[in-house]
Parts: sequence; structure tokens; C-alpha cells
Amino acid sequence: MPPVKEYKIESISEAPPTSLDIKQTAELKQFLEEQGLYESVAESSLREEVLGTLDNLVKDWVKKVGRAAELADSFVSDSNAKIFTFGSYRLGVHGPGADIDTLCVGPRHVSRETEFFGLEPHCLQAMLLELPGVTQLQAVKDSYVPVIKFQLHGISIDLLYAQLQLPIVPEDLDVRAQSTLRNCDEQSVRALNGCRVTDTILAEVGASQISDFRIALKAMKLWAERRGVYSNVTGFLGGVNWAILVAYICRLYPRGVASTIMLRFFKIYCNWRWPTPIVLQQIDHQNPMGMKQWDPRLDYRDQSHLMPIITPAYPCMNSSYNVSDSTLKIMMDEFMRGVAICDDFLSRSGKVSWARLFEEDSFFQQFKNYLQIEVVAADEQQFRAWEGWVHSRLRQLVRRLETSVGVRPWPKPIKSPGHGPQSYSTLYYMGLKKRSTQMTATTLSRASNNSVNLNGPVNEFRHLVMSWDDWQEGMDVVVRHMKQKDLPPFVFTDGQEGPTASAAASEASTAADALEQTAETPVEGQKRKRAEDQAAALVGIKKPNTTPEPEVVRGPSASPRQAESMDHDAYSAAPSGMCAELHVDTLGGAPQAPSGSRSTSENGQADVRAAEAEADMTEAGDVGEWLGMDSTRKVVSNAASVNGHNETDASQQHRLSEKTSSTQSTETPAGAPSTNATLFAKQKKPMVVRFNS
Repeated sequence: MPPVKEYKIESISEAPPTSLDIKQTAELKQFLEEQGLYESVAESSLREEVLGTLDNLVKDWVKKVGRAAELADSFVSDSNAKIFTFGSYRLGVHGPGADIDTLCVGPRHVSRETEFFGLEPHCLQAMLLELPGVTQLQAVKDSYVPVIKFQLHGISIDLLYAQLQLPIVPEDLDVRAQSTLRNCDEQSVRALNGCRVTDTILAEVGASQISDFRIALKAMKLWAERRGVYSNVTGFLGGVNWAILVAYICRLYPRGVASTIMLRFFKIYCNWRWPTPIVLQQIDHQNPMGMKQWDPRLDYRDQSHLMPIITPAYPCMNSSYNVSDSTLKIMMDEFMRGVAICDDFLSRSGKVSWARLFEEDSFFQQFKNYLQIEVVAADEQQFRAWEGWVHSRLRQLVRRLETSVGVRPWPKPIKSPGHGPQSYSTLYYMGLKKRSTQMTATTLSRASNNSVNLNGPVNEFRHLVMSWDDWQEGMDVVVRHMKQKDLPPFVFTDGQEGPTASAAASEASTAADALEQTAETPVEGQKRKRAEDQAAALVGIKKPNTTPEPEVVRGPSASPRQAESMDHDAYSAAPSGMCAELHVDTLGGAPQAPSGSRSTSENGQADVRAAEAEADMTEAGDVGEWLGMDSTRKVVSNAASVNGHNETDASQQHRLSEKTSSTQSTETPAGAPSTNATLFAKQKKPMVVRFNS
């Protein structure tokens, strides 16, 4: 076995902040306040009041459980439970209207199954239902992270439970101590790790830098949201990932203020040699409790992680296992953009234009071709479950597509206005472009050797989501190709060009590129023109923009000091006409296994098992990210258990046979509600992407 590798953090600079640094930090905080990222004093006070009410309730609850079990009066009077918070609220970076991730820690005689959940008078779920001010209570019992979701006086709460193996929970309990994990069940360990990870991050930053850490983390979360790279489930990064990355910069610059942390963040990470992991605290490879944790020496799956960001509490997990080749490249490009903008302004005037750094990404103006994924359900409860499941599987479509084309997923769902009678639907989009390696030989003819058939990736994805255990009649998903000029107007935000203007800009960019081609002899020019005319006549395509794409450098790891000192080329934004033309036939028909693969049934069942075993955060939301979810997670519908009443569908095999029996193909216009006939029908024609030669 390879030796254990130590990941030491050595500070790059301990210089105190300059007057310019302090001025820039004040401007950054003012900018964040103008964006509405800080809650009012009244809302902050209400949150504290709500948490106090909840803490008193759980203390009464454990005593009520003791009395119901006829335990000794002296023991009942000493019984205790305690509320902890974690995630963005505990870090102090939450915004107005954000939920609070909370953990209830109880003693060993109080069970999750029979006392935390349940409608008996001594159950916490029942007591919450009777508590004045509680609304929208939803009990999710069978998920990877059992949780009770509710609102108390308008504040959203996600409440988890950890059953400690202690007779009495001390009021001064330190959840960071490893001893709290001893003999706990797996669900309690996961729940405890949310608090343990959060508190360890705060401890690693240090009290003197906490205020600047919070400003910088708020800023990074806003930046990631606006640049379209904030979504763990889609393959980008979520709350815990950004918190660890910012905390790591604080360790490198222990006296840095918020503006310094922001500026150095981009410099360090745009040159970071992934998959060298980000490790805030040394991994305890002695593994005193024998729990599974991240170790690429022992687990081949850990070796495949592209951007490891390790949680700093035992057992350590990779919080960014969802990152793919495509999403890593997108994030690296965004880091490069951040460096270029910051360096440009600092070199000119010493003043950073925070507004320019935080500009919204113009995703719907960058590509000529898009995939539209429409998720539809019959009612609100069904839609919440179905949309969460399909959303959690989108990265599987990205992984399948990126082997053939360049793909850029947009993590934000878009609600279609005026969607007709079946209004429970949402839309996701992915931009498509030609891969830089697409010029290799294929089995197709020379005239079409840049064509890519996407039937396989799309059919595999559709089969995967349709084979969900909790699928019900009325749940549907439809994948469509759309030209940029055909995008619906509502996808464009205020201040952005609509399809017509953007398409015109794309054509102008393509024409300009054509004028810049390398000079050639008249004979060569005639031969090339004839060949291009013949190819165009066959496939009806235009000449693409040939602007080269920046490549992610992969090689030996660079130390933070080396990364910080590397030179950076000026960032050049990709023109809107960068991607090649795409021609896709209408989708129809039922999913089928690709040629030469396993049978549809075998392949589908295996994919579903793998999908349900993967860790993803959709159902748990931000809670899941903070619990260090790994590849053992089972995805369960949010609607599986509401107020203690479970809903059970027919067996998966029966539903699969019903699904595959539907072979009627129906075309569905873009933007219109789809039908199950479309969902379960197989494609009649190849879904071919044709790129220019």
C-alpha cells in the first residue's frame, strides 16, 4: 500500500492588511448589502426566538418520552436534549428567507423511529404539529438523511436527529469530540457530521478572521450563483464546498481581509493542479472507529474524483465527488475570468469593480445549440418528488454527453409562464458545442465525419429517470434540441438580448472569423471551397467559429505558493457563435439499450441501482452537502412520507412492464406539456449532431 500522504498548509503571507485592502473590503461589503444579502434585525431576532422555542420543545419532549416509558422520576427530570445549528446559518452567511439547518441531539433511550417520528402524543413529530406557528410540516423518514421539514413563524427549519449512546445529554456537549460518534448508528453519525464539519471550519479560520471570512464567503456564494456554478447536484460546487475553499485561503493568508481573500481565491484556484485535494485538517488514517472515509489508496472510486474537497471532520469525505470533466473545466474558466478582471482593475487604478466581477453569466447567448429538458408531473406533490429526482440525475446526462460533445449545464431551473392546464413543470437547459478533440476519425463518411449521434446518451438518461422506484402515472420528462434563435423569450433576464439580436451577433461573429482564415493559394482555395460546398449540400451546415478554447492544465501538483505566483494570460470571453451547428430530429419512441450493451432491462436496473446508491443533495438540499454524503446514499422521494403517512407504489417491475409497453410516439411542441407516450417511446430517427469540417 502507498504511504500515507500528509497535506500540510503553510501560510503564504502573514502581512497585515493595507489601507487599500481595508477600503476594498468596505466597498465589497457595501456591494453585498446593496444586493440584499443581509437580513433585517427583526428577522435575525425572530430566528433566535424560533430556535429558543425549538430547544425548549425538545427538552420537554425527552421528558415526555421518559414518562411514557415509566422511567424513574429522578431520571426523567435529568433527561435532556439539545438543539445545534449547522450550514450557512451556523457559519453566519445566510441571507433573508434562508432556512435553518438544525440538529436535535438526544439520549440513547429516545429512538428516531418511534419517538422522533410518529403521531403518538409523546412523539416529537406530533408535538410539532400541535405547536402554535408550525405550518407545512413534512416528515421524510426513509431518506439517507431522515428529516422533519416545517416552518415555525415563517422560518423554514430542517430538523435532523442524532441518538447518542449516552443516558443523559450534557448541556455543554461538544459535538466536535470524536467520542460523540461512539456506537452511534450511521444516520446519527451523518447528522452529527453536519455540525462537526461546520464547527471545524470555523475553528480552522480562527476568531480574528471570522468577520472577513463571512464577507468573503457571502461574496463567493453570490459570485458562484450568478456565474452559474453553484450547484453540487449538477456537478458544480455547493455551500460546504465553497466554505472549505474560502477557509483554505484564510489559512494561506491568516491576516487577510475579505477583499484579499477574494482576490487570492481566484489566483490560487485557477492554477491549482487538480486532483490534488483541498485538505483543511489532516486525515486521520488510523481510523479509530473503523468508519469509511476518503482514501484513494484503498478505494478506486476515490481515485477517480476530479476535484477533491475534503470535509475536515472525521470521518473525512470528498464533498465534491459530483464534479465532472465538463463542470471542472467550466469552473476553471470562471476562476481565470475572476483573475483577469481583478488584475485588470488593480493594475489600472487600484480599484476593483465588484459589479463587473459579479455580472450574471450570459448562458443563453453563448451557444448556438441547446438541449431543453422538460420535467412534468400531474400535481404539486408528485411534481416535488419527480423534479427532485430528475434534477439529481442531470449530471448523469452531462457525463454521457461529454464523451461526444462539449456540454455546459445550466443549474438553475426555469419555470415556463402560462404553461397551460398542466402547470406543474419546469425546464432545464444545457449548452452544446463542438469538442476540441472532435476532429478525430469516425466511422462516418468524410462528408459527415464530425457528426455525433446522441441517441445513446439521451436514451440512457431517459431510461434511467423513468425506471425510478417511485415513478407514477403523470410523471414525464422530454429532451429537445433547440436552436439559440428559437429559445423562448422568458429565459432571457432583464438587460440581456433576446434570441433575434443574439443570433445576429452570432452570425456576425462567424462571418468575422471567416475573414481571418489563413491565406492559401488559388488552387487550394478552389479545392477547399468545392469540398465545403459538397459537405454543406449533404448536411446543411454553416462554417463554425474557430476560436480556440482554453484548456485545463493537468499535471504535477503545484503548491499554493507556486499557484499564487504563476503568471496568468488575459482572459478572453468566448464569442456567442463559438459552438457548431446542431441538427436533431424530433424525439419519440421508448428507450432502448445501445447496440452491444447489456439488455434494456439489465442495463436499466443496474443504472437505477447505481443512481439510487449515489450521494446527491437534491432531497436533502443544503443539509446533504454538510453531512459529507458519499456513494452509499439512497435517494428517496420528498413526498414519500408526509405527516407520518407513507405512500407505496406498485412494484418497480410492474411499472417497468407498463412503461415499456407504451410505444405510441407523439410529437410535443417545445414549451407544451408532454405525455407519457413521448416519454416511453423510442427515437424513430437518429439524434445527430453535425459539426462543420
